[in-house]
Amino acid sequence: MKYKALFLDVDGTTVVHGIHNLPSPRVTEAINTCKPLGVAVCLATSRTLQVTRKIIEHLDLNGLCVLSGGTQIYDPVKKKIIIEKQFPIHAVDDIFAVAKTYRAELKIFDGIQEVPFDGVHVPKKVVGVYFPQLTLKIYEKIHKKLVKIPDISLHRMQAWDPAFECLDIMAKDSSKLHGIVDVAKLLGIQTHEMIGVGDGYNDFPLLLACGLKIAMGNAVPELKAIADFIAPSVEEDGVATVIEKFILNK
Repeated sequence: MKYKALFLDVDGTTVVHGIHNLPSPRVTEAINTCKPLGVAVCLATSRTLQVTRKIIEHLDLNGLCVLSGGTQIYDPVKKKIIIEKQFPIHAVDDIFAVAKTYRAELKIFDGIQEVPFDGVHVPKKVVGVYFPQLTLKIYEKIHKKLVKIPDISLHRMQAWDPAFECLDIMAKDSSKLHGIVDVAKLLGIQTHEMIGVGDGYNDFPLLLACGLKIAMGNAVPELKAIADFIAPSVEEDGVATVIEKFILNK
């Protein structure tokens, strides 16, 4: 099978968790072999452009990237956001009320930067909101209340501190799956021609969008359960193994 696109999660997949980390030399070299073969390498991450740009430039990517959980599509050649899905403003107050009930920090993303939300100053444009750090018990309580709010979608993620959960909230038609489908249409490729690689709960949509589903060795058990192949862990350069096995056919 000749694949035409490779969609990679960032944290825990392309790089070891950490906002300043870059892909290892082996992963970087493997990704660089894809471009001459006509395979588009595309990131699919919950990170914003601000904290993903360094990785995109380091890898010299030319594949369209799904950013901010699927709410934005970034063209690294044109260096611009080409698609952006906005958040339903009417839901912001309801979400803040839940955050206040549980004394949980809530952040708001305006398409460029993320700032703590005080319940008063709503940006003119909202792309997403999220709870950056929740205990599992509080996460479950908040999730139970938020599922009742219309026009939004909830996405569980691991926080920077693995002892906590993060809850990403976007418009109902926004996810890594929706973003990847948008990219596939722009590139003119089909589902069976795409490889998806991830490690976290929010990578279910990523894998479901792709013909070949790959979970990292360090992935959550639930993601491994739906994968076609389990790659070595991020510390063992699992992405390089994926490229060697399924693109270079070594």
